[in-house]
Amino acid sequence: MGRRMRSIGLGVALVLAGVAGGFHLRAQAPAAGAQAQTPAPPAPADTAALRAQYEQWRKDFKTWGKWGTDDNKGASNLITPQKVRSAVGLVRNGIVVSLAPPMPQVAAADVNANGLFRRTTNNITDGGTTDNYQVSYHGQTVAHMDTWCHFFENGMMYNGVPVKDNITPETGCKKGSVMNWKDGIATRAVLYDMVQLKGGDWVDPTTPIRRADLEAWEKKSGVKAGPGDVVLLYIGRWKRRAAVGPWTGQVAGYYPDTIPWMHERMPAFIGHDFNIDWNPRPGWEGMRNPIHVAVLNWMGINIVECLDLEQAVATARKLNRYEFLMTFAPLPVEGGTGSPVNPIAIF
Repeated sequence: MGRRMRSIGLGVALVLAGVAGGFHLRAQAPAAGAQAQTPAPPAPADTAALRAQYEQWRKDFKTWGKWGTDDNKGASNLITPQKVRSAVGLVRNGIVVSLAPPMPQVAAADVNANGLFRRTTNNITDGGTTDNYQVSYHGQTVAHMDTWCHFFENGMMYNGVPVKDNITPETGCKKGSVMNWKDGIATRAVLYDMVQLKGGDWVDPTTPIRRADLEAWEKKSGVKAGPGDVVLLYIGRWKRRAAVGPWTGQVAGYYPDTIPWMHERMPAFIGHDFNIDWNPRPGWEGMRNPIHVAVLNWMGINIVECLDLEQAVATARKLNRYEFLMTFAPLPVEGGTGSPVNPIAIF
């Protein structure tokens, strides 16, 4: 699955701190109460063809230079003032819902030692107290956004920015850092309820989500994602975790045949209630997180993942409305490759 990039925890009093770390899904020793892993499925019949297509898409789907050679925001440029006003118009009921799970403070199969959120309460006096927060947020549990400083190909970041000249341990990321989103995101979110589409309480973790699934849901729900939107893929991750316990190494994530769909729709963010890449990936050995690479490095589409969509899904089903205003903002961390977030859906 490739190497896990080094994560660096930053402790900051009274402020949640983000870390420029890396993440690759791989099997871990199961924690107490974790579900036993099942054998990896065989490679799908279309794997060889998609591997070949992937190499062609690497050339065809790059948007480098689309918004200028000095661009820092990629597909987020599509969140125009007109787009924001249109998204605000989706607010009809005044229902406000968080899309983030609680910060993980107990180790589990999907929460390794580096991924634990550490809260330190300082001296408690008659007049009050303070606390410090430390978190390595790139992982499987903390709701977070990724910028295109997070994934590279051949020493190059999105828009042809050389990693060598752009990132150092001392300063972090220059171009493409999380500071480009410090004013916040407010745009239309479109919920893709794969659980309702497929039936049951959750999607089996070994089931990749294909383009046909996304298009079937669009036909069923009557809404579809477009430029500058946030796509929210719901597989029932947290409902399943509550029922059967935490697990790792298996994700019903976006399958590679969704990459042309992403390029056609050009959302600002691709979202998920787990990691966005399907896993395991038989037949794709030696290639790290193909979806991460495609969106972050080729297309300048950012990622918001490990969301808790349960309350939003319940609300959307009740109202029979699968588009709504979504807003969030990263911590303004100079040089950061992303940030923990608490996105808000407003119906």
